[in-house]
Amino acid sequence: MIQFIFGILGGTALLMYGVDMMGEGLERMSGDMMKRILERFTGKLWKAFLAGIFLTALVQSSTAISVLSVGFVNSGIMKLSQAIGIIYGANIGTTITAQFMALSFSFNLIQISLPLIAAGYLLKISGKVKTRNAGHSIMGIGFMLLGLLILNEGIPFMEQNEKIQYFFEHYASNVFLGILIGTVTTALVHSSAATVGIVILLGNAGLISLTTAVILMLGDNIGTSVTALIASINGNINARRTAWGHALHNVIGVVIALPFLHLFVRFIEYFTLTVQGSANIQLQIANSHTIFNIVVALIFLPLNDYFVKLLLTLIKDKKPSEKMQESYLDKLLLDTPVAALGASLRELRRTTSYSRNMARSVFSSILENNVDALKEIAPMEKNVVLLQKDLTNYMIALSKRTLSETQSIMLPGIIKGAKYLERMANHTSHLMELQKERFDKEMFFTENALDEMKEVSALLDEMYGKTCSNLSSYREADFTAMKELHTSIDLKLESYSIRHVHRLENEECSLDASLVYLEMLSTLESISDYLYKIEKLCRYELRGIAAPVE
Repeated sequence: MIQFIFGILGGTALLMYGVDMMGEGLERMSGDMMKRILERFTGKLWKAFLAGIFLTALVQSSTAISVLSVGFVNSGIMKLSQAIGIIYGANIGTTITAQFMALSFSFNLIQISLPLIAAGYLLKISGKVKTRNAGHSIMGIGFMLLGLLILNEGIPFMEQNEKIQYFFEHYASNVFLGILIGTVTTALVHSSAATVGIVILLGNAGLISLTTAVILMLGDNIGTSVTALIASINGNINARRTAWGHALHNVIGVVIALPFLHLFVRFIEYFTLTVQGSANIQLQIANSHTIFNIVVALIFLPLNDYFVKLLLTLIKDKKPSEKMQESYLDKLLLDTPVAALGASLRELRRTTSYSRNMARSVFSSILENNVDALKEIAPMEKNVVLLQKDLTNYMIALSKRTLSETQSIMLPGIIKGAKYLERMANHTSHLMELQKERFDKEMFFTENALDEMKEVSALLDEMYGKTCSNLSSYREADFTAMKELHTSIDLKLESYSIRHVHRLENEECSLDASLVYLEMLSTLESISDYLYKIEKLCRYELRGIAAPVE
């Protein structure tokens, strides 16, 4: 009995570990491709649906595809309706694992689990990143099959145990209890593929009927959305809507299927016999998993607009806070580094634009000689400081995940970018303090000084604009223009400082006003320097390219 329990626990753990390991390796190999496909091929609902099927079948991780979708909804690249379309497809794509498990019994593939683990390990210790990722996936497949092999060894004990047989005959076969068992089990192990694999194993041993297997499978479909629901509790509005969309889609699908349960079982038997020429229950269970999700998706697709309206009604946005905007930094994205880094870059771009507005307010106060911007600058500076802290902590959390070489270069670049933005906010706030001093003490700036300040502020605003543009999509022409702007500002500020000394010598302005003006010029130079540093990050680190040593 003890050996049986340990076998069940160990086999289940290996099965879950193998499924996760396989998904991780496949995701690493195709992370950038997933991002490109989701960006380019999700303009219409049917394209989003097909992208969800293809990508999830490719990486065998519906969670990874779902969180990528959340990230794109947050950024405005994708609408919520398109993200829901991807989830419809992801539910179908993830059933490929169950099909593979069913075939592994038909062709006795579970016997090659150890050779696969060995082959995967040899690839994993090789030098090339792509080969290592492929080895990671192959080891995952090996561990998954080894888990099934160990679980299979416990079948004779279950066949001879009357209590276990009684449980399956009287409890698991009950529609509502069976769905509950499937839901709770999948929610606990965080893997519908693992629980469907166990159901296939039980069906193959004759311990459960196809009807019972379908009932448990329906519960698995509900349970797979529980993890995302729990994770989205502290997430932003788009994460919550996407998670609830996944859950409601699965629950409604199960409710629709229940009245036709026995008819559905007969159809699966007919389909498997007709198409595959087999009456094997493991193939029937895998087919029921796939066909159920296809049918539910086809029901939801034409009703998608109404379903999205339901989600918008049920999960309403909270009242906006005093922060500049709800953050793109969602913890759900951390397990998919390509999405987490994309969200972080969008956060940098958004904060740069926010800092630009902050600078414009201060420039306006300086040129018009007032302190109208005084009240708004302090909270704006605080928001940027908080962003720097949040983004740094986010990058630290991301660094604990497995990253590619390119992603490992991007991570410190994002941290530096956030730090530069914080310094720029500090300097902009200092400009406002200088303007307050000038206003309170009624210091006089000459017309020439104000013209100079106006010219520099316009050039800085142009630098802000090009930085925002290159954070969005890098262009070498923008970098060249930025370099010229930075050089131009440095030369102008040097020239303006010399001119102002001459004005002071000619007694055109007071000493106190001169000191404030010169300090303003120095502060503007610092802001220009930090903008150029961010631009260099755009050229190198933020694109995953190591910067040359200067």
